Amino acid sequence: MHNLHLLGGLPRSGITLLSAMLNKNTNIYVTTTSPFVEILWRNYGFWFDPDYIDDTGTDKMQDVKVPFLRSIAGSYFKELTTKPTIIDKRRQWQHVNNIEMYTDIYGKPPKIICPVRDVVDIITSYKVLYTKNNLQWSYESLKGNRFENSYLELKNSYSKYPDCFLLVNYSDIVNDPQAILDRICKFIGEPSFVYDAKSPIQAHEKEADYGINGLHTLRTTLSDSGDDAKEILTDDEYNTFSNWNFWKEDSCITNGTKPLVKANASS
Repeated sequence: MHNLHLLGGLPRSGITLLSAMLNKNTNIYVTTTSPFVEILWRNYGFWFDPDYIDDTGTDKMQDVKVPFLRSIAGSYFKELTTKPTIIDKRRQWQHVNNIEMYTDIYGKPPKIICPVRDVVDIITSYKVLYTKNNLQWSYESLKGNRFENSYLELKNSYSKYPDCFLLVNYSDIVNDPQAILDRICKFIGEPSFVYDAKSPIQAHEKEADYGINGLHTLRTTLSDSGDDAKEILTDDEYNTFSNWNFWKEDSCITNGTKPLVKANASS
């Protein structure tokens, strides 16, 4: 059985970059955006399907449940890598239901690495990408799974299961990668490794771009984008999203979310 850990976080916050950095470790394999959580969820849900409860509710089938579900991971990941430590990447792992599923199957809570970034910079990054792709910009396009769901799910889950998460800031990944990698290795119980910040950065596999060129393009060396949020966002956008960094709040371990404010659309 592999050592299985998880990678979630916020989009445009260095998830692809961090994956590439961690994959330089000879013991660690980080997937591209992976369907494994959905594969596991569908099999897990079978044990709670009312149409089959007469079959799955027996003592024998209850004894089968956990070994079977654990074996799915072994079968899945052995086709991808021989590395002993797996970090499965998908933002849906940070949903409360998936955290509780993992805990039920593995008998312990998951360890989820989550890059975060000031939300004004995330929105700025998206707006720049839309301009480069000649797409009409509107915050409406970031509702749903592209951004908003990830933010709200992470905020909610972090309030309930904070010990499951290691939040790492994008600026720290760029400015002090060795310190961040040391923290991650300590969090998942792996020995630290020396990261060569001068070596070229390249994703080990191609990610889906969802129709937006440059969505997962990595700079060859570590650097911030240099985009100025105050110059690119409208005043309304900047004022709205500058208050969305829940991890900076004095008391972020609270339930509930701030009402969403629709940003003005602009070209």
